[in-house]
Amino acid sequence: MIFANPECRTPARGLTRLRGWFARTASVGALALILAPAAPGQAAPRGTDDFSTTIRPFLAQHCIKCHGEKKQAGKLALHQLDGSLASEKARETWARVAEKLWLGEMPPEDEQRPSPHASGRVVNWLAAEFARAGHKLTPPPAMELPGGGNRVSHEALFAAKVTPGTPPPATAARLWRISPQIYDELLRDGVGKNVKSVTQPFSMLTGEGFKDYAGAFVVDEPTTGLLMRNADSIVAAQTRFTVEDGQFKRAGFPREFNPLLDTNAPPTEAQMRTAIVQQFKLVLRREPTADELARFTAFMRKNIADAGQVAGARATLTAVLLLPEAIFRSELGAGEPDTHGRRLLAPRELAYALSFALTDAPPKGELQSALDKGQFVASRESAKREVRRMLADPKLGKPRVLRFFREFFGYHHATEVFKDDKENKEHDARVLVEDTDQLVLHILDADKDVLRELLTTTKSFVSHKNAAEQKKKRAEALAKFETDKAKNPEKFKNKTFNPQGREVFRAYGLDDFPDVQPVQLPATQRAGILTQPSWLVAFSMNFDNHPITRGKWIRERLLGGTVPDLPITVDAQLPNAPEQTLRQRLEVTKQEYCWQCHQRMNPLGLPFESFDHFGRFRSTERVQDKPATEANVDKQGKSRGPVFKEVALDTRGSVAATGDPRLEGDVSDPLALVRQLAGSERVRQVFVRHAFRYWLGRNETLADAPVLQAADRAYVENGGSFRALVISLLSSDAFLYRVNAGTVTASNPASKKVQP
Repeated sequence: MIFANPECRTPARGLTRLRGWFARTASVGALALILAPAAPGQAAPRGTDDFSTTIRPFLAQHCIKCHGEKKQAGKLALHQLDGSLASEKARETWARVAEKLWLGEMPPEDEQRPSPHASGRVVNWLAAEFARAGHKLTPPPAMELPGGGNRVSHEALFAAKVTPGTPPPATAARLWRISPQIYDELLRDGVGKNVKSVTQPFSMLTGEGFKDYAGAFVVDEPTTGLLMRNADSIVAAQTRFTVEDGQFKRAGFPREFNPLLDTNAPPTEAQMRTAIVQQFKLVLRREPTADELARFTAFMRKNIADAGQVAGARATLTAVLLLPEAIFRSELGAGEPDTHGRRLLAPRELAYALSFALTDAPPKGELQSALDKGQFVASRESAKREVRRMLADPKLGKPRVLRFFREFFGYHHATEVFKDDKENKEHDARVLVEDTDQLVLHILDADKDVLRELLTTTKSFVSHKNAAEQKKKRAEALAKFETDKAKNPEKFKNKTFNPQGREVFRAYGLDDFPDVQPVQLPATQRAGILTQPSWLVAFSMNFDNHPITRGKWIRERLLGGTVPDLPITVDAQLPNAPEQTLRQRLEVTKQEYCWQCHQRMNPLGLPFESFDHFGRFRSTERVQDKPATEANVDKQGKSRGPVFKEVALDTRGSVAATGDPRLEGDVSDPLALVRQLAGSERVRQVFVRHAFRYWLGRNETLADAPVLQAADRAYVENGGSFRALVISLLSSDAFLYRVNAGTVTASNPASKKVQP
């Protein structure tokens, strides 16, 4: 490759400028969430008067008791603060205050706590003051990543009325790096045909939770290098050709590139423009603007003169693959800002945002046609219409819908948990995950009381893709076994039929593959996704259950709570006591230091001891019989091995500290727990919050309360319709409008923009 961009004039400058561009755009992407818990556009008090009348009384009421003249917990003194951010020490102090308020960690839970709006006002005042002092106040990383949204008050988000003066919702203007799935689709759908030496340049968030947050990724130097190498490989495949007996023979695609490669005659201006237009269509799904076409044509002319016809042409075509638009989703907004500083997404931005919300591909069909003809208008009604159309189109693949449920429930992680085949030869995590996928799609197809059904259904798909085939093969193998046994009874005297393959139906407690799907499972054993073998395996260890991670999942995903990260000073190991049940070994977590966190998880996870770590229902737990093991020795006193016994299970648990007394209380087993959760308004609303995060690519803020309340109403009023929930979110102000990061809105229509 010669130059990375038409603006560059030498290879070195080209690479340097490209790297500089990536650094700048990565910074823009990181600004997606600047102010939290209040959204961009939140009104910010200013000046010493506001400090005296608002901030100082807040400190006096909630902070000075522990951080004042007499007591300075954590070596933090706030009683002498005067609102100035002139000194570095003052900024450090105020940053610590903001972080604690952002994370909801102060004041302590046993003290009178300020309302979320009061805390948010302090944080916004600080953000504005930092900006005026020429500095930037950013939330701690935990606030910007999945799970950070749980720190925003649930009660404030779903209050009956939105607090007066709260600005209308919007999302910070952002460049959202495309996902690996979108990049793969780009390669599959035209531009990457016949390309073999391409490496996936993008990563995603790891671990549990949602993977694609707009502000979570940067395009660093290694990623840039991969993108540049991939671009070279793609263009090399596009422009393959041979010369036989002095004659040019095309081998690549498209035909519009042929004149660039046939060195028997230099390409004309018209041929260069045609090739550039074609590459824009393939890569960006649009034609270049007049300015872009002129610049790229001049760029190609220069490259051909400097490096030769073929190398120069290829360098120019490669540059299209490195344009920001090929790497980032542009969501900046267009037109004049409204009185709150918000800009509606441009038609092309909205069309792509809607398409990427449900698929991994740019707009297609009707939407792309309307966009090309200039007939697509960015509006709430347009968004609703297109989302309804896409959701109703059976031919349109919508992988992001199922991906939401996979990432929300996390059952797909079952394939990552090692299990010893010797303990259960029937186990096949991949099939278990596929079964749950099918169950989710079945419930979504009905689209009635979706969350309740997901949490309580007693139906399941069991090895749905190959059940009939496996059943047929087993019957044939059994018939052959019986025939062989009849012919040679002496040879088969002590042999029993051992079917080949993994009979996954046993994980569900069935005696055979079902003839009809979905199958009705015993209502006394199973209820919903949390009792599916895939989910139970996903939240298990290699050789045992994991009540802690199961309880943590429920606390965070269904109850909207938080659990602090494990301190690095803690050795989180259970006692090695095989004669005890897992519940007994977990007693060690009731030490005062540990129980502060474990009380939020253990009582929610222990009811699932009704299942073993393969997800099979059980009524007893196998433990080592210590006296029998000690007595199990041979004549020389050498141990013959451990002796085990079955003990009764204790599946009791409880729901507590949820913020909703109606939801709390003791439960007898996992079925009672999930049914109690499924009937909760709070659980439903927390589910809506997670849907918001997934489709908006960021955490919710207090300013998003109207969006969340509207989405919840849409879901309820349409009989628990997940489609209605998605339509509401994808046509909301938070999805449609963008505002400059750091914008503050005064009480008058004129808004002032603060540069971060």
